[in-house]
Amino acid sequence: MILAALISFFLSTPIDTLAPSYATAAKEEMPVGAAVTTVSALQLKQYGVNNPKDLQALVPGVHLPDYGASLTSSIYVRGFGSRMENPVIGLYVDDFPILDKNSYDLDYLDLASVKFLHGPQGTAYGRNALFGVLSVRTQAPAREEMLRARLEYGLAHHVRAQVSWHHGEHAFSLGYRHSRGWFKNEFKDAWADPYNGGQLRWRWDRRLSARWQMSNLLQAGLSAEGGFAYGLWKDGVQHPVSYNDEGSYRRITVLEGFKLRYLGEKVQVDGIASLQFLADRMRMDQDYTPRSIFTLQQGQLSPAHTVEFIVRPVREFAHWKPVSGVFAFFKYNRMEAPVLFKRDGIQSLILDNANKGIPESIGTLDIPDNEFLIGSNFDICTWNVALYHESHFPVGKWQFTAGLRLDYEGALMAYDCTASLHYQLIGMMSAVRPFTDRYSGTLSHGVPVLLPKLAVTYNGFPYTRIYTSATKGYRAGGFNTQIFSDILQNRLMNGMMADLGVHLDNGSVSMGADRTEYKPEEAWNFELGFSFHKGGFSADASAFYITALRQQLTVFPPGMSTGRMMTNAGKSRSYGVEAQVSYNHGGFMAHAAYGWNNARFTEYVDGDANYAGNRIPYSPAHTLFAALGYHWSKVSLQAHMRGIGPIAWNEENALVEPFYVTLGARASVSIGRVLLYLEGENLTNTRYKAFYFKSMGNDFFQLGKPISLHVGIQIRII
Repeated sequence: MILAALISFFLSTPIDTLAPSYATAAKEEMPVGAAVTTVSALQLKQYGVNNPKDLQALVPGVHLPDYGASLTSSIYVRGFGSRMENPVIGLYVDDFPILDKNSYDLDYLDLASVKFLHGPQGTAYGRNALFGVLSVRTQAPAREEMLRARLEYGLAHHVRAQVSWHHGEHAFSLGYRHSRGWFKNEFKDAWADPYNGGQLRWRWDRRLSARWQMSNLLQAGLSAEGGFAYGLWKDGVQHPVSYNDEGSYRRITVLEGFKLRYLGEKVQVDGIASLQFLADRMRMDQDYTPRSIFTLQQGQLSPAHTVEFIVRPVREFAHWKPVSGVFAFFKYNRMEAPVLFKRDGIQSLILDNANKGIPESIGTLDIPDNEFLIGSNFDICTWNVALYHESHFPVGKWQFTAGLRLDYEGALMAYDCTASLHYQLIGMMSAVRPFTDRYSGTLSHGVPVLLPKLAVTYNGFPYTRIYTSATKGYRAGGFNTQIFSDILQNRLMNGMMADLGVHLDNGSVSMGADRTEYKPEEAWNFELGFSFHKGGFSADASAFYITALRQQLTVFPPGMSTGRMMTNAGKSRSYGVEAQVSYNHGGFMAHAAYGWNNARFTEYVDGDANYAGNRIPYSPAHTLFAALGYHWSKVSLQAHMRGIGPIAWNEENALVEPFYVTLGARASVSIGRVLLYLEGENLTNTRYKAFYFKSMGNDFFQLGKPISLHVGIQIRII
């Protein structure tokens, strides 16, 4: 805000009357040559959209499972996605890119609209816009003073409170949410997933002169929550959540973004810069059983800076509309991820494995410590520089688009992992001996990539647009920080025995560099679609074919391993359709959205099995959303349904979640400045599985949340 104030002071005298809502929408003004889903502020309210996970299936083909904690904001689109690390879509809030996936899951305040650009948007948006971009727009300051308050209460002691105040050039919002939790930890006889969190938003828009406009956004969030309500799946039976150690997540996020637009006689220049900050801490019982095996505490401190300039001519050429831009960011992440091995873990994960490979004639390995710590510290720097250009050529009823982006991303990681314990080889050693190991070093990579785009649009039919496109996108590579505890555990076991002159062959996790890094994922998307809009009726549909190279997957090393990591599958492909239709007339509203994909591996051998032809896990084959509603002068009624599945949970496709349906509804009545409402989700109390993973060879699921009901009141005070 300080930077915005200084520029405002030095450039000109502010105009007293605020111009119409200023938001650059700089990239959204560029024709995308692909399907676009727009959810208005009214629809967001009708469907109860309060965070990204509420967009589930409302945007055709988009799956955002609700599990774990706010840290776990996995997104699956058109058959692709991942549980950890880089997402397959980009997230923008008022034109500011959110760099860290750990910041994606946040409560929305004062939304104006949500727009999803389907398919790779790499040319304009670069890294991680592999299968789309979610663009969130907040409400600009109103011309007249306005003060609103909202309060709701529901099952699970759900409380949501929000206050919004618009005054002149400023728009302020505060929000708070609380929940007792939905899932009981049977071992502790306590709720596993309570939530307390608050959000703040301050937006400032100003027209400085006829040529200069500016906007500033300050957004911050704080949450303290439980989570990780994972229950054991064994012999076809889902067991309740039951583990002994802490599962919690704490997070602070800050986004300070500044935009400046210069409208000259010949060119328009948009400058967009942001400072971002994430600090979080996760505590996790990684075995998720009542036994004292091992725990993880992960803390991150991650500042980042982004800057972008977009240039386009003001003069309208008859057959040419060029747009050029430059983008850069720098991100630093200080991560500490110590793993604490407890008595049961020392026995089952280290001693049992080691003693299998030790001849009885030599002796038996013993570690007398009740617990020991594997300390893992990482300093990760990531940077990116990009140049891009798009040219749009209108020729009669046709428009041709050609674009190219040169994107270079580099990363450097310094790691330092240490562990100390005591051991004794009973039968050979008369006393306990200390042993310490340290695993440290640096890894780096730099990857240039070209992202072309070709699109053709035809507007020759009334109310109809037909388009086809070929686009390329990519998802950045990275480092497998979660595998380092397994690496050091393996080094400890082998190091202790080597210290005695015994060399084990136990098939433990390899310490090769191929497991500590994973490569970028690239995909080509070919699309053909149409959109029809007339009066209150609209219909959009598209068919796509995707071929992906080096698809990033989250995998679990075999056996009793404790970590998980990203790997690259050889080749994958997906084809399918996405469609949506809406009709509004008088007070009547109907809407439907559907997505289908057939996403499979074409080349993927992990060393043990060949998965070619199998479905890509975690992403549903179908997403379905349908809603009906009617609005009278003071009363509104609306009902909707979501359908998801089937979902293959692993590469073998041995576990599959069948297609399931949940129902939701909302009823409201307005009395003067007061709005009363009642709404609910999963009204049928459908039992379904939201997430799957493995730890130490055990299968775990988190179930979807049960029926949710809450009542609320919204008051416009001024």
